[in-house]
Amino acid sequence: MAPDFEVVPWMAASCEYLEAEILALEKKEKETVMKTRIKLLLTIALFSLTSPTVLACTSFVLDDNGFAVFGANFDYRIHEGLLFVNKRNVAKTILDPSTTGEYAKWTSKYGSLSFNVGGYQFAQAGMNEAGLAISTMALDITENPPPDERPPLETAIWVQYQLDNASSIEEVIASDSVVRIANTTNHYLVSDRTGSSAVIEFIEGEMVVHTDESMPVKALTNNTYEESVSSWEKSRWWMFWKSLEKIFWKSSLNRFEIAADQVKSFNENGKDKAVEYAFDTLEKTRDDAESNPTQWSMVFDAGNLQIHFHTRTNPEIRSITFAMLDFSCTTPVGMLDIHQDLSGDISNDFMSYSSEVNLNHFLLFFEKYGLVDISPEEIKEFTQHFESFECSELEEWAS
Repeated sequence: MAPDFEVVPWMAASCEYLEAEILALEKKEKETVMKTRIKLLLTIALFSLTSPTVLACTSFVLDDNGFAVFGANFDYRIHEGLLFVNKRNVAKTILDPSTTGEYAKWTSKYGSLSFNVGGYQFAQAGMNEAGLAISTMALDITENPPPDERPPLETAIWVQYQLDNASSIEEVIASDSVVRIANTTNHYLVSDRTGSSAVIEFIEGEMVVHTDESMPVKALTNNTYEESVSSWEKSRWWMFWKSLEKIFWKSSLNRFEIAADQVKSFNENGKDKAVEYAFDTLEKTRDDAESNPTQWSMVFDAGNLQIHFHTRTNPEIRSITFAMLDFSCTTPVGMLDIHQDLSGDISNDFMSYSSEVNLNHFLLFFEKYGLVDISPEEIKEFTQHFESFECSELEEWAS
């Protein structure tokens, strides 16, 4: 039977347009659901990685003839970790919107080497090719800034953002007007290549910065900087009892006092070698408590653009020279198990990025230490977002 009406061309086109609109809406809805799930996973993962009840640390900066030598101990119940050679010119987007719907987007200006408790892009500490170094330490009175129009960055992503974009402490401080730190329980020590340094804390929802005149010593542990300096200055009045306390009990304030004294005494005889002195200071401030033992000890030599480190599992000192690394994003990201059985210069020992290794690292973390139950499929979806970041050099080449 013939139809009661004739389908004219404009009607067919209209139907096709309507169908395309429906498909576009469905795609947008799926993307929104995916973004919401990834945001939830990101929040859970970062909370698990940075809970202040299990995370300590010590950091300091030495002035080595006008260049920074940055030392950092990572004290945690987790010993697993990965090293990443992060590339410059990588376009990144974080799927967590501001109150006005804006997302953090940037293209990395600098290559960097990062020490990650979690997987790719989850930096605990590191240094970039401009000589900017940063380390994370727990601070239990941290209060996050309230949501506003600035796109939020979770703590470990915020650290990688600084390594991607900053060459000076002024640029790190200025980034607070562009992005907002979120879900952090930490404060941070930062130095640039010349040794200019800053302590960055988030107290009562505001960024608190100590630098120059408000920073009498370049060190940080797990009390506020102001409280730590006050305790250190008072300790000189009862030095004998404090020295005994430091031997038998390595509290946050004790570790700060040891690090501060070491920083102030550095190179008084003009013969101290900065990297060796930094490792000696890290040994003096190490924590042997079973709940939070020192797992990694790192020294960032900004003047020579080298990184040296050893771990509790592998006490051999390993070194990495930036001049021997490829920071171009046209080649794969480099990665390495922090405890791999190596010694000496390991600049050429990085493997090409492996999705499987990165995923298994996250799965192991949540299996052994995670605070929540997340399925392997959800973790895979979570890691794939960070692996989707594109190289702008390839786009330029293609055009």
